[in-house]
Amino acid sequence: MRGLLCTILLFFSSLSVLYGQAGMQINAGTHLVCQGAVRVVIPGDLINDGIFSPASETVYLSGSIKQYIGGSGDNTFYGIELNNPAGAELSSDVIVTNELNLSDGLLDLANSNLTLGTAITAVSGTPSASNMVVTSGTGELRKRFTGTPVSDDSDAFTFPVGTNNGTAEYTPVIMNFLSATFGPQAYVSVNTDDVKNPYFGETVTTYLDRNWVVEPNDITGYNYEIKLYYSENDVVAGSLTEGDLVPVKYSNGVWYEPEGLLTDFPDAVELGSSFVYTGPNYMVWGGLTSFSFFGGAGGSNDPLPVEFLSLNAECEPESVVLTWSTASEHNSAYFDLEKSEDGEEWEIIHTEQAAGNSTSQLDYQFVDPHRYFNTVYYRLNQFDIDGASEYFGPVEVSCQANGKLMTFPNPSTESFNLLINDDRFVGDVNMKLVDATGKIVGDKQLSVLAGMNVFPWSDSVLEEGLYFIVLTADSNAATLRHVVSQ
Repeated sequence: MRGLLCTILLFFSSLSVLYGQAGMQINAGTHLVCQGAVRVVIPGDLINDGIFSPASETVYLSGSIKQYIGGSGDNTFYGIELNNPAGAELSSDVIVTNELNLSDGLLDLANSNLTLGTAITAVSGTPSASNMVVTSGTGELRKRFTGTPVSDDSDAFTFPVGTNNGTAEYTPVIMNFLSATFGPQAYVSVNTDDVKNPYFGETVTTYLDRNWVVEPNDITGYNYEIKLYYSENDVVAGSLTEGDLVPVKYSNGVWYEPEGLLTDFPDAVELGSSFVYTGPNYMVWGGLTSFSFFGGAGGSNDPLPVEFLSLNAECEPESVVLTWSTASEHNSAYFDLEKSEDGEEWEIIHTEQAAGNSTSQLDYQFVDPHRYFNTVYYRLNQFDIDGASEYFGPVEVSCQANGKLMTFPNPSTESFNLLINDDRFVGDVNMKLVDATGKIVGDKQLSVLAGMNVFPWSDSVLEEGLYFIVLTADSNAATLRHVVSQ
């Protein structure tokens, strides 16, 4: 199935609705210009490799399977409305200048950033666990700011973010600047994940199984209040109760906590005041003059045996180079480096001896000679001398040279679609479907054109389980994983 293809300079004016039959693809060298109040209705993917000039149009995503917005062009839109219960996902950075409407469906940022312009004072629709921005990867929801903040909450902005790891959880962040100086590139970025703050020590037994990373850009002299919503599933009561939770944050090696706590974090800087509302499940923290890694905890926090700085994976021509760094180590024994092709099943591929004790930055490296074209994941398991351990990561890496190869939906029933948008696989491409035992259960010859191609698979009855899709073309080959779930 091919998207609506624009191959010449197109101008749309005096229109109320512009329909893309399956999707929209703007090729390189093509300039699509919308003039006036145009509603661009797209039931498929929007891939922009050319130029799309926004006027006052709204891109209306109305599909019935997950839609994708991507391409190498400048994806700047006046407005986007999502009305697709299957949701949408970004495969490149997107800017929305004037309107974002979440009518129905999850807008997954994956590893791309969504920036909202200064004209957007609120996200339209009714954000909830079924209508929200999902931060499933490294992608950030960014909001640009300008002007002068007022001292009340009339200009507070709600970041309608959440997660969808098995269960969709709506955990928004409300930012309210009391004072600040906004530069020309001022914005605040938000990303949330449903795991506890990774800097918590073992003595923190009451906590929120959630963290928020909130960072400013080109903003100085700020004083703000933040409201952090969590779900009931995030509460890990431990030896205390939900009412004992307080917001805490970690920034540049320093802990921050609200003033006046009876049981506090050792050496934490006291800053501002907070309240926790257990009924509606949110924490308020005001008087803040720094940002970074937020979480919720009850009780004290002992310093971590290892203060971890980073874990990175980079593709080389014939390998993947893994590097990680620690700021300090206390009684550290060794690191196990683990690898996974699906983010669920892990294997140890290397063990690295740790420093034991150190108060300065240490850098480690390992070269994985097995380079994959599909996405793989790496994580570290750090062990102390007493046998205790803690995970860092994971990070994901794809060494695919150009373009994108994927199946959707994945998992699926017996039918699914194969998307090919990869310069290495153009022309005659062989597709083999192989089950987990190595048996070939399907074999097709595909005729692939340059750009995005979608091939449906519904030729045979597939049992529930894991399958491998092997693509070969000339001297290139790639393997994708696909799960069938009845």
